[in-house]
Amino acid sequence: MPPRTPQQTGLSRQASRQELLEQLDDAVQLIIADVREIEHPESLRVDDWSAKDTRGHIAFWHESFAPNVSALANGRDPEVLEGTYPVLNQRGVEASRAMTVGRIAGRIRRAQAIIRRYIVKLPAETAIPYRKGSRRYSPEEHLVMVRGHIIAHLHRVERARRRRTRDQKPIGSRNRGQSVRDLLAAGRIVRVITVAPMGGSVQ
Repeated sequence: MPPRTPQQTGLSRQASRQELLEQLDDAVQLIIADVREIEHPESLRVDDWSAKDTRGHIAFWHESFAPNVSALANGRDPEVLEGTYPVLNQRGVEASRAMTVGRIAGRIRRAQAIIRRYIVKLPAETAIPYRKGSRRYSPEEHLVMVRGHIIAHLHRVERARRRRTRDQKPIGSRNRGQSVRDLLAAGRIVRVITVAPMGGSVQ
């Protein structure tokens, strides 16, 4: 996850911190549900990773954000990740490969609960770090960045999933029922979105 500038946040209006937090909650639930619906997510190729690896990647970064926010809310200096993005990303993916998708989902949920509890307590001028040597973010920028990162990966997983479905689906067959991909297609993914995801690579 690379650094982004304040000009890249794409805020369409000054959304409240609570609104931004609710949007992040939605994104977290969508990525968890989406990977859970995939049969054999460890074998679904998403760029250089699998769908399962993608969930592990998100869990790794979420678990780094959460204690940073908690430390700042409690008057402590956060222990910030150090290293290049490729090295950190690979570390996060490899740490999750022996875990079940359910366990990885639990890690994301627990980290999100910490973020939800503490980010609302931070003063507006708080500068939240996420990697040594990178710029810091305000609480609002932080929420936008994290949500944008998850949504970008969600769309990548969905594209890979559609490719698999096209390859496996018999001619003339139709999918039934509503899944996360149906919600994406119907625009439900942007149910309460008031800010655009930040630009830049998400890996």
